[in-house]
Amino acid sequence: MVKIFIVTVILVLLVALKMPRKRTRHELLATIQFALLMNFVTDLYLDLKYKLYWYFDKEQIEWLYLAVALGEIAVLVIIFNYFPLISNAIKKFAYILGWTCVLVLLELYAVYIKVLHYGEWNIIYSAVVYFISMYILYFVLDYTADRRETQ
Repeated sequence: MVKIFIVTVILVLLVALKMPRKRTRHELLATIQFALLMNFVTDLYLDLKYKLYWYFDKEQIEWLYLAVALGEIAVLVIIFNYFPLISNAIKKFAYILGWTCVLVLLELYAVYIKVLHYGEWNIIYSAVVYFISMYILYFVLDYTADRRETQ
């Protein structure tokens, strides 16, 4: 099952690398760095303090977590490269809601192939967290957006 996960990460990375860029490197870098920091702190807190979920084997450090991080970066590049910054609130809401659904499906896939394990966590919590996180990251992207290059 881990081989399937690695192949999936590689495919998503290829899509992220080959797609035409609509955002500047600065915008994507700032948004993704903020997302990774937010995710890292959240994962550590919810795993170590509350034992709500964990990746791979709980008793040891798995280098395969790097594949999780790379996959996350690739998905975030895809999401925020096409984010409709210059659209109305309904379109932004629909975009965030759509990607929240995709992220939930990706998480269910990770649970199915035993990359991610749930303790007291469930997918409803993830959907809420993804939705809120996407809005926070939208504000980061909007703050860093260079209006001269995106118009």
